[in-house]
Amino acid sequence: MNNARNKGTSLSKLTRRRFFKTAGAVTALGATGLSSPEAWADELPRVSEDSDMARALSYKHDAKMVDAAKRASDRYCYNCALFAGAEDEAWAGCSIFPGEAVAARGWCNAWSPKQ
Repeated sequence: MNNARNKGTSLSKLTRRRFFKTAGAVTALGATGLSSPEAWADELPRVSEDSDMARALSYKHDAKMVDAAKRASDRYCYNCALFAGAEDEAWAGCSIFPGEAVAARGWCNAWSPKQ
């Protein structure tokens, strides 16, 4: 019995570890210039607002749809440190949603200011 419980724990750690490795790899590729975020953003599938991760982070494609008490009016994906595109791009990659594109005018509660 105890062995089965440990297997579940190690699998959940593996999943979390894989998530952060993937997010780090996406960020590293963009930072080194090996892959242009602008080039692959059009090829990425768009994040679904109904996905588990998007719901957990209160992600919306249109930030204006987020309750004003949750989001400061000047916070959008395009001015978040995790957004992998330029401000004028409609969709780009995000290190929170590896392999998917987020809307530049979107928002989630993982928003972090650009340095």
